[in-house]
Amino acid sequence: MSSSDHPPEPFLPYGRQSVDEADIAAVVEVLRSDWLTTGPNVTRFEEQLAQFVGSRQAIAVSSGTAALHCAMEALKIGPGDEVIVPTITFAASANCVLFQGARPILVDVDPATLCINPEAVKAAITSQTRAIVAVDFAGQPCDYDALEAICQQHQLELISDACHSLGASYRERSVGQLARMTAFSFHPVKAFTTGEGGVITTDDNDLAESIRSF
Repeated sequence: MSSSDHPPEPFLPYGRQSVDEADIAAVVEVLRSDWLTTGPNVTRFEEQLAQFVGSRQAIAVSSGTAALHCAMEALKIGPGDEVIVPTITFAASANCVLFQGARPILVDVDPATLCINPEAVKAAITSQTRAIVAVDFAGQPCDYDALEAICQQHQLELISDACHSLGASYRERSVGQLARMTAFSFHPVKAFTTGEGGVITTDDNDLAESIRSF
């Protein structure tokens, strides 16, 4: 038998999600209900996630990308604005800036953590800079104390792209309370999945109302 008769081995095997009978029953319950979208289950999910991360508000959306888009829209990021983004991240971290007509400014990461380098952030700030997107690479939180100090000094907004870091903490504070807004993803490659989906958390009730309206 030649090697061509054997099916090719996958180069990078894809992780399998953990789905049990309770998960399946919960999906079936929704399918049999009057609420296939929005409704009481979504409200309960938002409330429980907000409680889990310690934020006042959690707004469920269709993806982590949508959560980042909502953050940009809530801050009225637009043409002429610059938003600092790390070089190592998923495309959505920069694409949500481009979608608003603004300019993503790519800066280097710390080689020890692969998270955005605060010193590189400082060097990239201009009069057009409006915000920083801090990406918790591979679930490791960024240096939020340093980033918050930079934002306070330069009157910038801090957005946490925590799509990989639900459940993580930084100096005894939960991810979800470390920035003005935090984006989470529930894509199947994340630690927690809903098939697809995302959430944005914030303690700012006005921002939450704006996001829900959007």
